[in-house]
Amino acid sequence: MEMVIFPATPQDVPALARMRRDAEDWLAAQGIRQWPQGHVAPERIAEQIDRSEWYMARSGEVPCGAFRLLWSDPGVWEGRDTLAAYVHGLMIDRGHAGGGVGAAMLAWVEDRARGAGTDLVRLDCVEHNTRLRRYYADLGFLEVGLRTFSPRWTGVLLEKRLTSEC
Repeated sequence: MEMVIFPATPQDVPALARMRRDAEDWLAAQGIRQWPQGHVAPERIAEQIDRSEWYMARSGEVPCGAFRLLWSDPGVWEGRDTLAAYVHGLMIDRGHAGGGVGAAMLAWVEDRARGAGTDLVRLDCVEHNTRLRRYYADLGFLEVGLRTFSPRWTGVLLEKRLTSEC
């Protein structure tokens, strides 16, 4: 599948909101409390697009994935915030699950990180999502800490040091 990744625009809000709702519903059906259902309103997505945080992956005209990319994240990485590519909200359209979209998007982020002068990509996920933790480990991410956000939500902090490419 040929995929193109580009900055999201205001016209992408409905597709992003649908993809997020579908991901929330799927996670809930799996018993994973990573993203509360209905937690991210379309208005919030629009604000994040205005700050140039969202990126969309498309195969032709079909959205197949999306993520937010930040260059600082003191809210999650308090005391450890440094120049890095911070990935949030990584989601795959359910119709494209298992097709390598997530790995391709993260590889794209790695290229952007190198271009921005950093060799570090960071992300986080809920502690009890062992399947996602394994997935990230398989892609070379190391677990470097835990962060408790609430009594019901502890996150695992993960990072990947990028190797030089010649």
